[in-house]
Amino acid sequence: MNENELTYFVFNGQSSLDFGIAVRERAPYTAPERNIELIERPGQNGALMLDKGTFKLVTEELPVYLFAKDRSKRNIREEATELFTWLKSPSGWCELYYSDDPYHLMQVHIASELSFTEVFYLFYVGEGTLPFTRKPERWNTDGLAVREITKKGDILYNPELFKSAPAITVHGSGDITLYINNQTVVLKGISQPITLDAQMQNSYTKPNGVITPANSSVLNPIPTLDPGDNLFDWIGNVTKIEVIPRWWTI
Repeated sequence: MNENELTYFVFNGQSSLDFGIAVRERAPYTAPERNIELIERPGQNGALMLDKGTFKLVTEELPVYLFAKDRSKRNIREEATELFTWLKSPSGWCELYYSDDPYHLMQVHIASELSFTEVFYLFYVGEGTLPFTRKPERWNTDGLAVREITKKGDILYNPELFKSAPAITVHGSGDITLYINNQTVVLKGISQPITLDAQMQNSYTKPNGVITPANSSVLNPIPTLDPGDNLFDWIGNVTKIEVIPRWWTI
């Protein structure tokens, strides 16, 4: 068996191959359900649609197999226990990507029970299904790199069809008015770099590396990034702006 030919996944920074697990077949490619509410009215055909502008969680069931190691030293129960501990020990959402699609990250967790069936077939000795629950976004890994804006009129291009929720760090001082397309955010009395995190809906500084809330210094909602061009402009003393765009698709 050539491990280089196996499809695997990386969960919480560690490869499934480290635990003897490879993908038997990819989970179905599933688009998330849009979060809408249909409201029926007496005497009216059909229904009114209330679109909440979000997507629901996705269940992604991944068939996998456990390939054989040295059976004289270990058994499937030991290996399955090691695997279960790896998948179940983290709390909260963890990053996941597949070896055949390293350009998109997902955030997943496994809350459901896990089980493996012992089988003996060629090079593998166990099989099962991993019931991941994932967030609807598939993040473009290119959008997780920091971009620098150094002059007024610089443009960031969002290659996806959805608005993204970036982390924007403004380096400057004093009162600053930042414009991104038709969005405006006002920063008051800035004396050190301030990060505006649209995903967390929070603003903070990091004096001496300590995260310190700075919402009181920010007026107006934190900007998002539109599909296509996003033009940056400002009034005030800005030396540079660092942006993690967080492009995403479904």
